[in-house]
Amino acid sequence: MDLSESSFNQLVDILYQTLEDNTVWKKFFDEVAQAIDVNIVHMLGVDKKHTALSYSDGANMPAHGELTYIQNYHSIDPRVPIVFGTETMKWVHCHQHLDEVFVANNPFYQEFLIPYGLRYMSACKVVDDDNAIIIFSTLRKPEQGPLPDEALSFLDGLMPHLARVCRLTVKNYVYSTQALVGHALINKLRQAVVLATTTGDVVHINEAASTLLRQSSGVYISNNKLQFPFPYDQEFYQVCHRLEQENFRPPLSAGSKGTEFTTLKVRYTKADGQTDSIYAFITMLIPEQMMGTFGLRPLIMVFFYHPEADTTIDPSLLTAAFGLSPAECRIAIYLAEGCSLKEIARKLDVQFDTIRKQLQSIYHKTSTNRQPELIRLLLNLPSNAFGSLRKD
Repeated sequence: MDLSESSFNQLVDILYQTLEDNTVWKKFFDEVAQAIDVNIVHMLGVDKKHTALSYSDGANMPAHGELTYIQNYHSIDPRVPIVFGTETMKWVHCHQHLDEVFVANNPFYQEFLIPYGLRYMSACKVVDDDNAIIIFSTLRKPEQGPLPDEALSFLDGLMPHLARVCRLTVKNYVYSTQALVGHALINKLRQAVVLATTTGDVVHINEAASTLLRQSSGVYISNNKLQFPFPYDQEFYQVCHRLEQENFRPPLSAGSKGTEFTTLKVRYTKADGQTDSIYAFITMLIPEQMMGTFGLRPLIMVFFYHPEADTTIDPSLLTAAFGLSPAECRIAIYLAEGCSLKEIARKLDVQFDTIRKQLQSIYHKTSTNRQPELIRLLLNLPSNAFGSLRKD
C-alpha cells in the first residue's frame, strides 16, 4: 500500500492524461489497485436513455467473471440497489448493509462472488446526470477485510478529480454501437467466440475464433455468414429458430439454471480425407437480460472448441460445455490438480458437506459418476485453462 502524497499526485496526473489519451486509463486503474491494496478496481457506466451497460473497465478483472456476471448473476446482485440508491459522491460499503449471515445464505455471494475470491466492495457514484451514471468501486478478498480508513481517505481526495474527468468525457460513458461492452469483453476471451444474428450474419468475431475458423474447414465464414457443412447447417438454423421463438427467458432468480447452451458436434472430412470434429456451444443473448451489453437486438453467441487445434481453453468453455457454476468450476479445477475433497474444503474455507453436494452437481452436469471418471474428462482439456479461476 502506498498512500503517500507523491503517489496521490502521480495518480492525479495520470487521471488528467486520460483526457488526451484514452489508453492511459489502464495505467490509472492498475496503479490505484496497487496504491490502496485491493484485488479489483472497477468503473462502470450505465446509459440512462437506453438503460444499458455502456462502459466497463478496470484492473484485474477476469473476462470470464464479467461474462458470467452479465449472463447469470447481475439480476440477483443484492449490491446493485444499494449502490445505485446512494447519493452522488457518497461511499457505500456493502458489508455494512449485507452482514455475514446474509452472505452465507445468498446465492450471488456463494455461487459467484466468493468463488472468485472476492467479498468486500466499496463504491462511489461519481456522476449521475441526464446522460449516464458512472460508478467507481473496489473489491477486496475475504482475508483482506474491508477497505481501511486510510485508503478510503486517499480515495476521497481522488474522487473529485475523477468526477471532473468523467463529466468532461461523458460521451465515453453513453451507449454506442461502435463501442459495445460485450464486444470488448469477448475480445479478451481466449476461447473462440462468434456473435451472429439468428440468420447467421456475423456481427462480431474475436481473434481466437478468427484463428480457429481459418484452421478448420468444418465451420467457416463466407459472405459474412457463419457456414456449417450439411446437415449441420440445418441443425444450426433449427437451434437459432427455436431460441428465437422462445424470445426471452424469465429473469434469473435464486436456484435457476442461468444461461443454457445447446451443443452441436460438427463432424467433417478434411482435405487429407481424415474425419475431424469441431464443437459449437450456442446460446441466445436477449438485450433486456444482458443489460444491452451486446447491443439492442437479440443475438446468437457461439463458443467454438476444437480438441486438437485449441492449445488453451477459456473457463467460459467449461460453463458452456457443462453448465458449471464458478464455485463448481473451482472444485473441478482442484480435483484435476490432485487435491482431495478435504483439501479443497480447507482451501476454499467451506464445509466438507458443501463440497460433497457441489461434487454431486458436477457429476450430474458432466454425466460422470466417480472422481476418476470426472478427472479423466477434465484432463482431456488443456491444463493451462485451469489457472485463471484459482483463489491465490
